[in-house]
Amino acid sequence: MDRCLVHKTSAKKKAIGVVSPHAGYKYSGAVAGEVFGQIQIPARVIVLSPNHTGEGAACSLWSKGEWQTPLGAAKVDEELAARFLSNCPLLKEDTAAHRAEHSLEVQIPFLQFLKKDFQFVPLTLSYIPLEQCRAVGQALAKTIRESKTPVLMVASSDMNHFENQEITGKKDFL
Repeated sequence: MDRCLVHKTSAKKKAIGVVSPHAGYKYSGAVAGEVFGQIQIPARVIVLSPNHTGEGAACSLWSKGEWQTPLGAAKVDEELAARFLSNCPLLKEDTAAHRAEHSLEVQIPFLQFLKKDFQFVPLTLSYIPLEQCRAVGQALAKTIRESKTPVLMVASSDMNHFENQEITGKKDFL
């Protein structure tokens, strides 16, 4: 974490949401460190990630317990998860989609390193139709509005870790 968080700033910015890569610390840790090192991390975080494995429900929410990382236990925000579940019938309480999914677990140690007393809600999404994406997004917005304390959204993204910048640039503008 120290190597990834080289540019931590003392004047942290408030953020509603951020996009952070999950290619692994060796490949994208410095970029993730740039993101997390510049923002205020509130006590509540919702981490959204793709489902690379295809396991579990298409809209999978882990709603209880804690996750173990090399930095210790990270507690799931059970109250926020329950509210999100009640606001979005598409969400399913499901741990299968999360068990072998790396995209979420790469984000948690950054949060742990920078904020000792946070709780999070892990959400993993498979390929779903646009209308379902909108429904999840609207329920997410409603859940955050209903929270009495700030909530940070962290979108865990593949970005691009397998092609050069020239090809990536061309694809970005398709």
